Amino acid sequence: MQLSISTLQANSLPARLIGETIDEYKEKYGLFVNPVSDRAKYKHIDGKDQIRVYVSGVFDMFHFGHARYLMQAKNMFPNTYLICGVSGGQTTHELKGQTVYTQEERLECVRHCRYVDEVLCPSPWFQTLEFLQEMKVDFTVQNPEPYPCGDVADIYQPLKDAGLFLPTLRTEGVSTSDFITRIISAYDLYLERNLLRGVSRHDLGINFLTEKRMQVARQVDIVTKKINGLIAGFIQFFYAPISDRIVEYLSPPPALPDNTEQTGTPAFEDNRQTVTVPK
Repeated sequence: MQLSISTLQANSLPARLIGETIDEYKEKYGLFVNPVSDRAKYKHIDGKDQIRVYVSGVFDMFHFGHARYLMQAKNMFPNTYLICGVSGGQTTHELKGQTVYTQEERLECVRHCRYVDEVLCPSPWFQTLEFLQEMKVDFTVQNPEPYPCGDVADIYQPLKDAGLFLPTLRTEGVSTSDFITRIISAYDLYLERNLLRGVSRHDLGINFLTEKRMQVARQVDIVTKKINGLIAGFIQFFYAPISDRIVEYLSPPPALPDNTEQTGTPAFEDNRQTVTVPK
């Protein structure tokens, strides 16, 4: 796809890095900017200058995968008004599970995103034709893969059939679950860091024995590093000079310069001077 920066809306793309060329920028983000090219087939938007697009999600631990999702929605049309729905806390906990961020925190993350024009929170878990009509929305934007819920194989199928659904690309390898897994895998490191910062064991949800185990392990690590440092200093101070002398002793002496002429007889320069002794 040919990405034309000049035709896109202001603030509809990520900030450019200082020193980044326009070609490098296009190569990185061109995949995620894919405006609708066959607008004519959508009769319900004939004559409209501004297209209202709706997206929704949980947006827990807001990350650049979420931002790219919103960026794609914003750039579906030259003049997109993007409405973003943020699911409510109770509904999310019932249908998906516990979140890290509260409902208010997730809302604040989304409303500070440069691509979003308006936020609905709490939003319905999925959209219906009636909801889009009520919100005066022209399209909803989501990942094209089927989204099952209960006995329904794909809750977005009615919108797809009605021509009101536009697909986006997923940022592979980036998800809230991936980040949570990364934190859990380094659990002890983050636990120790927060204990050192003065966070109480009650706030961390650990018992007395776990707290003391972490503190003892920390002190053992400090002592071990000090001992290793002393040993390394001792070796450097005493062993290095001795090893240098041993190498010098065992190395062959430097070769003398070869002043032998072709005859094979050493040639010596007579530097003697005649001294006259007074009588």
